[in-house]
Amino acid sequence: MSTIGGIVSLRSNSKLWTWSVIGLVIAQAVASILLPKSYRLTGISDWISFILMVSASAAFARNASGSNHRQRLVWMLLAVGYAIEACSQVLWMRWELVLKQTPTFSLGDALVFLAWTALILGFALRPHVDPAPQHQRLGTIDLLLLLLMGLYLYLFLVIPWQYLAPEPQSYGTAYKFLSLAQDLILLSIVLLGLRHSSGRWRHFYAMLTVIVVFDSIMEYIVDTLANSGSYFSGGWYDSIGAAGLAGMTLAALTVHRLEPVSEHCGPDSERYWRWASRLAAPVTLVLPLLAAWSFLDRSLPDSVWKFRVLLSLTAVVVFAFVGIVKQARLEKELATANHELLDASQTDHLTGVRNRRFFTNSIEADVQQVLRPFVTNPSTDVHNRDLVFYLIDVDHFKRVNDQFGHKIGDQILVEVARRINSAARLSDAVIRWGGEEFLLLSRYTDRKEAHILANRVLDAVGSNPYSVEAGTADLRVTCSIGWAVFPWKELEPKLVSHDQVLVMADYALYQAKGSGRNRAVGLLPAGESVRGGTVPNTIFINGIPASPVTTSGPNIDEISPLDQGKTRAKTAAAASTT
Repeated sequence: MSTIGGIVSLRSNSKLWTWSVIGLVIAQAVASILLPKSYRLTGISDWISFILMVSASAAFARNASGSNHRQRLVWMLLAVGYAIEACSQVLWMRWELVLKQTPTFSLGDALVFLAWTALILGFALRPHVDPAPQHQRLGTIDLLLLLLMGLYLYLFLVIPWQYLAPEPQSYGTAYKFLSLAQDLILLSIVLLGLRHSSGRWRHFYAMLTVIVVFDSIMEYIVDTLANSGSYFSGGWYDSIGAAGLAGMTLAALTVHRLEPVSEHCGPDSERYWRWASRLAAPVTLVLPLLAAWSFLDRSLPDSVWKFRVLLSLTAVVVFAFVGIVKQARLEKELATANHELLDASQTDHLTGVRNRRFFTNSIEADVQQVLRPFVTNPSTDVHNRDLVFYLIDVDHFKRVNDQFGHKIGDQILVEVARRINSAARLSDAVIRWGGEEFLLLSRYTDRKEAHILANRVLDAVGSNPYSVEAGTADLRVTCSIGWAVFPWKELEPKLVSHDQVLVMADYALYQAKGSGRNRAVGLLPAGESVRGGTVPNTIFINGIPASPVTTSGPNIDEISPLDQGKTRAKTAAAASTT
């Protein structure tokens, strides 16, 4: 009930907020129509504009509550943008209402430029999209470079004519040029958002497009009126300006608590983030050109060209540092991508365990790791330094495929792989060797206890039935295991290669399947035995004497998967008849 009450209260507050800003726009329109040009009209207009700026800032800040980290950053950038514009409005109100003057130069102009820069960055980060990780990091850096370039251009083109060598004509021309550039950039960004969004997000960008277009037009009209000397605060044009500010509040309320859409890394998203990267790189090349132009243009006042050269050199250092950070992140992204690609190429896509490529790439390192203690300290009795190859084959798997189909067979293989993994240790590697056959590579093992892991695998695979899709009952599946140890001879570790040991494990698997399945057959050097066992007979494999160790798997019903399927089919038919 409290949650429902909170939702109702939130909607009520949004409606009250909406009607409040609409009321302010109506009040501005009424004042512009009914009141003559006066100090009173100026005060009303200035205060309404200030309240609407604060309202837009608060609306965007409210959206940041409950958002994820990245979207919170976007909303706070937009909130800060309108907060800065409200500060510039305070300065303007001081001039008009307190000092009763119209300034030639004002710090408020710089604040307006900075405010719109924050808005451009916020909207460029696409509030309607939850971007892929690479775009969250690298795209933000590219946009930061463009932000720094905008600030640099303002300092380079505008500030000298405001503070170092005051000149209204040069100041006004430079400021108008940068304002027009900001309008065009912001309009392009919101149009892209309108094109690639839907639902309430599309309504949000549609409102932004209308607001930016009318704001740009009104900026030109106000500038023209100011040049002709017919501008005054509170005119009809301020009603349209108030409507634009109110529209920003309404747009923010429209998408309050609206979840961003997950970005699909397709051509459109890649193209969007690529423009920032392609623009940010060449923009940095402009810095030395502007520095050289300032240095060579002796028509500039000394204070101006010295300031511009120093500013450009400082900007080169800052941009180079950001570029280094970007390059470091790119290298990290590339290393991560290569690692993921390598990992994917060494993983079986069906079962999720390693494949034979992983074995080929890693076995030499495992062999050298095992041989090192035997070669350096051959007489030392060190436990858990052997490498054991366990070849595991699912019993009667062809019958499963023939009776239930390959889809069920794949489900069985996935579950078998999971059970083998559950029996193995973290240091072991489970590898799909081919078809229904797996290789368990057990590292840091004591050969005298190698049979214990074989027993665990037999029990994990065969003890419990397998649940498959609806329409088939649980199956009983077992496996056969053949294993052999490396190095074969502890005192002569290089006498038998790991490839030969793998051949012996395959021979042992053949023996396990030939002697009834659901069992493990292991091979140790002749005369050796597992802990707690007796020395078995000696057999020869490719001329190598070996002692076999045999262990049986779990007891299960003496019924094959094929027969189980027939029995369950009869049971299901009887149940449906009943």
